Amino acid sequence: MSVFNLTDSITCHAWNRDRSKVAICPNTNEIWIYSNCQAVDVAQWRKEAVLTEHDMVVSGLDWSPVHDMLVSCSHDRSAFVWKYEPSERKWKPSLVVLRITRAAMTVKWSPNGKKFAVGSSAKCVSVCYYEQAENWWISKVIKKHKSTYASILFPLSSSSHCHPICHRRVVDVDWHPNSQLLLTASTDMQCRVFAAYVPDVDGAPDAGPFAAMAPFGEVMAEFDNANSWVTAAVWSPSGTRLAFTGHGSSIHFVHFGRPGEVPTLQTVRFSHLPLTRLLFLSNDAVVGCGHDFNLLLFTTSPQGFWSFSEFLDKKSAATTASKVDKSEFNNGIYIL
Repeated sequence: MSVFNLTDSITCHAWNRDRSKVAICPNTNEIWIYSNCQAVDVAQWRKEAVLTEHDMVVSGLDWSPVHDMLVSCSHDRSAFVWKYEPSERKWKPSLVVLRITRAAMTVKWSPNGKKFAVGSSAKCVSVCYYEQAENWWISKVIKKHKSTYASILFPLSSSSHCHPICHRRVVDVDWHPNSQLLLTASTDMQCRVFAAYVPDVDGAPDAGPFAAMAPFGEVMAEFDNANSWVTAAVWSPSGTRLAFTGHGSSIHFVHFGRPGEVPTLQTVRFSHLPLTRLLFLSNDAVVGCGHDFNLLLFTTSPQGFWSFSEFLDKKSAATTASKVDKSEFNNGIYIL
């Protein structure tokens, strides 16, 4: 593994589909795009463009898995879809109508490249798709991130102001492989699956592991097992499993059976610091990273039971004893 320090701080980054380019935000309103990133020597990387359309820190970046388009979102409550125009030799933004009142937190393209979802601090998700007639990206908003946890733990005060925890944030989103079901992680301690089927965009409905597709924005499944802020959630490549992790140092695995069957759930608690990102390497392996500044691997046994397997970043005893400066983990692009 090699570590390349591109800047002092990186708030988000995204690779394009062939890994030849990477887009990063250096903790500002700017987006830096590097090309020739397949080169092992980072000195050969070239800063191709600096995009400055946002007014505040860029909080989410994602490159379309189908088209060479980059989507960005920001704390300024805006999002843009960027497309490179060879004739002008520049990246040009397209307007996205998010319809949110608080900061955008995260963004994710659907696998078919026709939609993307933006999670926000306004306890909602904007599902965006292109409107050809208007030449912009419009959105339908999923608003049903409403839990009783916050209102029970922190009721309204005498001044009629709600505790900050009641401003439930959607901090992570992930699409089912069929591009019609949306998984969300929220700070109201809930992980949810929503119907995100848009007839004009998706064609025939596909309910995946569920018996039937619900109307847009309806909750298909809801899991409260984390008992803490849910910080990340992800679908498996097959779409028959999902995983989510909580701020209480736990990870939860949901297995779906035949459509309509009640799913099974397993919780794995670990003695390390909480995770903030998850990724299925296969249907039987999940890697997570977080406040331990290391990658944790979880695997399933032939009997279907999940457990923590190992740290992927092996550290020598001398390095562990000296507690090497972890700042390098915050400002580097890691190539595994």
